[in-house]
Amino acid sequence: MIARCIAALALAALALPAAANDLDLVNATLVDGTGAPARPGVTVSVRGGRISAIGEDIPEAVGVRRIDLGGRYLLPGLIDAHAHIESPAAALRALQSGVTTARVLGDNYLQAVYTRDLVKQGHVPGPDLLVSPGHIRPKPGMAFFMVYPAFADAIDGELRGPERIAAATRALMAKGADVIKVGASERAGLAHTDPRRPELTEDEMRAAVSEAAKNGLFVAAHSHSREGCANAVRAGVRSIEHGTWVDDETLAEMKRRGTFFVPTLAAMSPLADPAGNAPDDVTLRLRTQAMMGPLRAAVGKAHAMGVSIAASTDGSYADDDIGDLRVAHDIALLREFGGLTPLESISAATLNGARVAGIESRTGTIRVGLEADLVVYDGDPLADARTLFEPRLVVSDGRILVEGFGL
Repeated sequence: MIARCIAALALAALALPAAANDLDLVNATLVDGTGAPARPGVTVSVRGGRISAIGEDIPEAVGVRRIDLGGRYLLPGLIDAHAHIESPAAALRALQSGVTTARVLGDNYLQAVYTRDLVKQGHVPGPDLLVSPGHIRPKPGMAFFMVYPAFADAIDGELRGPERIAAATRALMAKGADVIKVGASERAGLAHTDPRRPELTEDEMRAAVSEAAKNGLFVAAHSHSREGCANAVRAGVRSIEHGTWVDDETLAEMKRRGTFFVPTLAAMSPLADPAGNAPDDVTLRLRTQAMMGPLRAAVGKAHAMGVSIAASTDGSYADDDIGDLRVAHDIALLREFGGLTPLESISAATLNGARVAGIESRTGTIRVGLEADLVVYDGDPLADARTLFEPRLVVSDGRILVEGFGL
């Protein structure tokens, strides 16, 4: 795995600016996230936290900081569509890697919710976090019951039935959910669970989808199994997370319904690599070796069929995160195994990340009126995805939060 490359950055994130910066980013090579070809010689103006102008001949403005990017590549801030950020320290690491928005799917003891709120209130630097404050599944675990004791009667049994799942969905929304996560199949990352086994039924997940929709929220379904994916898609979920054994029929239904695929390819490699930072449990390493082939094939089929794919890490950005995962890892794998072009892979980590979260009217591309979530790189990320491991400038909501020397 490629080690972190951010140590040399002058971290303006350690001293948050009080307000958005008015900026003109001059002489950029613009990759706007829409799939349009790169445009050299572009100026992007930021006023009041939003993109105010994009063009080649924008005159210099009095009192506005003007940064000559010298032809460097300017992209929308990256969006991690499936992360597990649960602390300010992890949020800072995500930001330093160029992530300005992340969906946090699952939360232990509301740590992600509280981190989200600290970022939102300007107390700590980090991406905008969209959080599911728990994971609704038949056996949700003790951390869930400690936060939601009304469901503790299921500790020795299972959380089951559409009515109970609807109630659990309401409970998560009462804790400030931005998105709801449900379990359509068992986990792959535990030796005692079987990822081929479905969990919640179609009717149970439909109850979650219906309740979430009342608050304008979407549901993400964790599923590796063929049956679990099919159940979740028919139930109306917004996205399939992982999708290892999703079949062609369900992929076709995803295309028809507009269901997103978040395959978390990056999470597979370190789990299976005994020479890397893999778990000690050999069962998990061997299992993941068996899962990598079907997942990579599924991503290639999904892309060929026109299913919308969003990039992610399934990572925590913590010091002990397996594989030290970054969105750049997933972008490279989407190119290698999914058949995505370089421009499509960038859109998977920008526009499609915003679309799966339903926030494309706010962020995800570089266009006038959107939030100024921007990231700058020295090299060409279309030619080499490794360039994405070291951003030189990160702007979130119009504030410069990471700035490399010499800009």
